[in-house]
Amino acid sequence: MIMLAERPIELPGRPCKSEGDDIVRKLAQRVAVTAGLVLAAGTLQLSTSASAQATPAQCTSYLKSYGYNVGPKVKQACQAAANDWWGNTVVGGGPCQVALMALGVNQDRATFACEYH
Repeated sequence: MIMLAERPIELPGRPCKSEGDDIVRKLAQRVAVTAGLVLAAGTLQLSTSASAQATPAQCTSYLKSYGYNVGPKVKQACQAAANDWWGNTVVGGGPCQVALMALGVNQDRATFACEYH
């Protein structure tokens, strides 16, 4: 765009734009991007706020994958993970972790099996 006197002259193939149009367009883009990020973050929070406890099937499957024998006592301990509404707030681990460690499961494996992220 070429400015002569006080009015712009349009060149062929280029629409006449002012600096204000660019500022408004950039501001609108920033607002849209920010709104999209806030919406995505809120959706992510809702989708990841489910219970941290494992289902009994997840717990036993995890332990089987590391070669542990899964019998009635292990199944009972894994059931405790599903029933443990307090998560890891119990001192020394929840009932699932304590029971699995008493059965000889490594502490890290017991913790992960009961929480199963």
